[in-house]
Amino acid sequence: MLRVLLARKARSVYNGFFALSAWELGRNAAFVFVGFWMLAGLHFGFHRLLVYIHKVDVIGPLLVWKLTGMALLTTFSMVVLSSLIIAMTTLFYSFDLPFLMNAPVRSRTVFVEKAVETTFFSSWMIILVLAPYMLALGRVRDLAPGFYLGFAAMLPPFVLLAAAVGMAFTLGLMYLFPSSRTRDAIWLLSSCSMGFVYVLLRLSEPEKLARPDVLAVVAEYLHYLQTPTAPYLPSGWMTRALEGLASAGFGPAFWKPFGLLWASAAAAFGALVGLADRTYAAGYSGAQESGRRNGSQAIERSPEQGLALRWGARAKLPILLWKERLTFFRDVKHWSQIVLILALASVYLFSIQRLPLETADLKNLVAFLNLGIAGFVISSLGLRFTFPSISTEGRAFWVIKSAPLGVGSLMRSKFLFTLAPMTVLSTTLILMSNHLLRADRFIGTLSFVTILLMTFTLCGMGVGFGAIFPRFNIPNIHQLESSAGGFVYMAAALFYIGLTIASLAWPVQMHFRERFGHSGPWDHLGVWLCFACLLALNVVAFAIPWWLGRRHLETYEEK
Repeated sequence: MLRVLLARKARSVYNGFFALSAWELGRNAAFVFVGFWMLAGLHFGFHRLLVYIHKVDVIGPLLVWKLTGMALLTTFSMVVLSSLIIAMTTLFYSFDLPFLMNAPVRSRTVFVEKAVETTFFSSWMIILVLAPYMLALGRVRDLAPGFYLGFAAMLPPFVLLAAAVGMAFTLGLMYLFPSSRTRDAIWLLSSCSMGFVYVLLRLSEPEKLARPDVLAVVAEYLHYLQTPTAPYLPSGWMTRALEGLASAGFGPAFWKPFGLLWASAAAAFGALVGLADRTYAAGYSGAQESGRRNGSQAIERSPEQGLALRWGARAKLPILLWKERLTFFRDVKHWSQIVLILALASVYLFSIQRLPLETADLKNLVAFLNLGIAGFVISSLGLRFTFPSISTEGRAFWVIKSAPLGVGSLMRSKFLFTLAPMTVLSTTLILMSNHLLRADRFIGTLSFVTILLMTFTLCGMGVGFGAIFPRFNIPNIHQLESSAGGFVYMAAALFYIGLTIASLAWPVQMHFRERFGHSGPWDHLGVWLCFACLLALNVVAFAIPWWLGRRHLETYEEK
């Protein structure tokens, strides 16, 4: 029966591929092409790093294997965290589980099929990032093709051991606390862990490894470099096997940790299946239940409606804002993403502080170009939050259409709800970056006013393009980010950011000419012309998607 379930999964992948339209095939091919070049860039960076490290006298080869052990330990940890998140969905909330659990199939068989699916989805992307490193390691050490075959043979037990840890934790937790609230707790805990690991890795300043002059002082840590990294974990076993394979080929130094990996993976998977026999069915049954609310709940005036009545505004928009606030904070996935955004902002500011800039003019130039990076961050967050905001109405969109309010009110509520946090984040990034770079008053004021305009326009573009390309029947809202509409929104946003930077380049050039002591650097007519072009650009970039999206929603009929 397991063979039938796996064949069903393979057939669904096959049918899904050949059911793609020409546009979807072209889009996916473009994504694969971009992904290939991103992996090639990673390989180039890893190769240069390992070449620098390998040339360090005395400790170079030791440091290479120390770095390899750290990379494998990080990979193992990331697969554990990823499986912890993915197992919650695949094992307990997958869309096909109601059918499988009511079919004449043992729960053990269903679990094994879902465990294979969990292992694959929690590790494939991490392995793709690890592969360029291993290719670079083989090139630096001039290793034979057998090294790559040995590495590929150890990957299945390595990722299975990591995924088994996450799945076992999820099984135990859902058995002891069988509630949908447990899923929310795991989402939040996993996101906090990922954010902590991300910040910790950046604070360790790995770029110092690429500087041999700094590494020369590490000779006193020779004993530390000779000590294996996490020798009792699968990452330590795999590092020892790769090191033995690189030095002596397929000898005892390779086969002993290789056998230990496979034996441990088999034992761990057997223990996991035994645990699933006792806990999986009960955990799945409990996961379908939700908590009860005792007693009646009175409908009270919301803070948004209270402010509207105090200011004399109409009640439609505050009620919609109240709905947006409730639905946003009700989904714990949004909380976890807020944690990751805070981690991203911390690393962003730390990286700005660590830039090797010596002159004030160079710092001012970076502060100006930082507008483009901040705009890219805001547009990326818009792709996740603002662009899907219309589609998050889902099948309840007919309620909005039949209610006594226009589509424009819905769009304005989506816009205002996302504008406030986006503005706080963008201005914080710019103000803190300018403070760290010690930008002068002109660059600081220009960048602050510009980021306010960019945030306003990008939020409007997100809502407008989301209304042009709504998908109310999509099973997973995250699929909108890779849809045709998401691609068009990001392309338009990046084009808008580029034009914004270009329209400000002339006034900034005049400012630098003044700093360098040139006579008559300012052309006031040119400055006003640039600012007029900037204002016109923002009006067009905001108004056209908004108008088209509103017209489309007003005439939208569900297919």
